[in-house]
Amino acid sequence: MANAEADELTERYAGWKMPAIVEPLRPGDRISIDCMCRSVRTKPHDAVRYTAWQSHCRSGMKLISNAPPDQVVLFLQSSGALELDDGRERHFLTSATGFVAPMPRIESLVFHENRSHLAIAWQKSMLVGVLSELIDAPVTGELEITGKLDLTTPHGSCIARLSSLIWDYLDTNAGHSFSSAAPDLLVRALMLLVLQNVPHSYHERLTGPISPAIPRKLKRAIEYMHANAASPMTVSEIAREAGTTVRSLQTAFQQFKDMTPSDYLRAIRLEGVRKALLSGGDVLSIADIARNWGFLHMGRFAASYHQSFGEMPSETVRRQGRSN
Repeated sequence: MANAEADELTERYAGWKMPAIVEPLRPGDRISIDCMCRSVRTKPHDAVRYTAWQSHCRSGMKLISNAPPDQVVLFLQSSGALELDDGRERHFLTSATGFVAPMPRIESLVFHENRSHLAIAWQKSMLVGVLSELIDAPVTGELEITGKLDLTTPHGSCIARLSSLIWDYLDTNAGHSFSSAAPDLLVRALMLLVLQNVPHSYHERLTGPISPAIPRKLKRAIEYMHANAASPMTVSEIAREAGTTVRSLQTAFQQFKDMTPSDYLRAIRLEGVRKALLSGGDVLSIADIARNWGFLHMGRFAASYHQSFGEMPSETVRRQGRSN
């Protein structure tokens, strides 16, 4: 768009990747921007799974976030400068730096004149799914990921090259029918590299030192929970079997597992359900398997499963079927 009014661009952004209010850097200025966007969906009417876009802003402008989707975005500067406000800090990005953040965290973006960037955004649930497989456990807490990337390092350079490859693939095949298997694998590899190189709330689980030996009573509680995971149990019962008090047990779980006893028990049960679904040999329905592992409310179970593994139980079954 050339010499566009800010309101005109605001309307265009409203139906695009990142709804935002557009403002010129100088009052009354018109805005010129070239931007191409490519998105991938599982089916034509499904939600967008991931999006890539390449943008060149010939004139400066500011974007103020407005109801962004629950996605995580990677910005890679190729020329010029970009200022990003994540609500806590203002970041100044050049061609040597990238930035990763959840879209809802980004309050505003300031694009300076003659600035270009490549960006890739994916559903947050996809990132949770990759993280769950990396730590080999459910993601029981909120995944908070925000930080800069030094693109001059070997890992940063790899992320930049892989992002460019993803864009080239999507752009080359735009308008043509193609299998999403190849870009899916490329985006998955990109998410893995991002999780390994950008600070987030689970980073220590991936790169930190081995945790110190846990107390004997906490170990006894965990063993009891594993042995009886499918049976109804209370925190008081677990504490009694471990030979400790409820308060001491809760403190130990927070200190050594960074979660409550109830959250840990739910994680055990979710992992049990997932392994049963992935085994492919069980003739029981998803609901029956969930009930066998102590989940009585199917709506809450499905929500917890999706939050922990980045996909619905039915998607796990379908994916396993495709694999087989």
